[in-house]
Amino acid sequence: MDKTDMQEEDTKHPMFVTALARGLEILKCFTADRQELGTTEIARETGLAQSTVWRLCYTLTTLGYLVPGRTPDRLRIGAGVLLLGHAAITHTGIAEFAQPLMKELADSFEVSVSLGERYRDGMVIVQRSEARGILSVNLHVGSSLDLANSSLGWAYLAAIGDEAREALMAKLRASAPDEWEAKSRDIAEAIRNYRRSGFVFNLGKSHRDINAIGVPVISADGKRVMALTCGGARSHMTRERLVSVLVPELQALAQRIAPLIPVDEPGGARRKR
Repeated sequence: MDKTDMQEEDTKHPMFVTALARGLEILKCFTADRQELGTTEIARETGLAQSTVWRLCYTLTTLGYLVPGRTPDRLRIGAGVLLLGHAAITHTGIAEFAQPLMKELADSFEVSVSLGERYRDGMVIVQRSEARGILSVNLHVGSSLDLANSSLGWAYLAAIGDEAREALMAKLRASAPDEWEAKSRDIAEAIRNYRRSGFVFNLGKSHRDINAIGVPVISADGKRVMALTCGGARSHMTRERLVSVLVPELQALAQRIAPLIPVDEPGGARRKR
């Protein structure tokens, strides 16, 4: 089971701390598009009682994880969360190691390059590099992309085991049943292409003006999967150019990054390669 899968029974375990989980759910409400929120909005987003939100926000503010916004009734992410996020993306050395390699690829071919890791139903960008002057989308380190509708997500889904994929797709289907027919077709097509050629396509499906490809980054023991994607404006980054030029470059980059993914030793210890 992927570490990001939390089963319902886990939340009922005597060791599970509900207050901590609720506090983390509050922090997750803040995104690049929702940088400041009021407690009423947080209560609506989380489904928690207003009084519970007030107490948790007071605690998070006291500890520096939330700070006042531009007006007294608003809150935003504080330095405490930023420090935790920095630690999360650099603790294995992958993001730091990958950055100059990704920048070289982005600048050489005038593309954007993203490295992502799965978290629940999305792929979180842990490193990103963009060439200057290219058509840009609002993505950055910390952005989360839909597993079922992104080249990062498709590359991840294509590379994990069949049993894990089926379980994850059942969750994705349950979370968006009205959209699942179209999304499942895209996933199936991506998996077929990966099995045939070792990469996935996203030709204008996530953003109508962007063409992209994705490849998985797989740990030496095969137990952990991250993903790389690169792309650019459709007028510049045609399907033919992606296949003939970018696919080999992105696959080579994945091979250089993969050894940095920690693997589990016998007995549960984790080591870096």
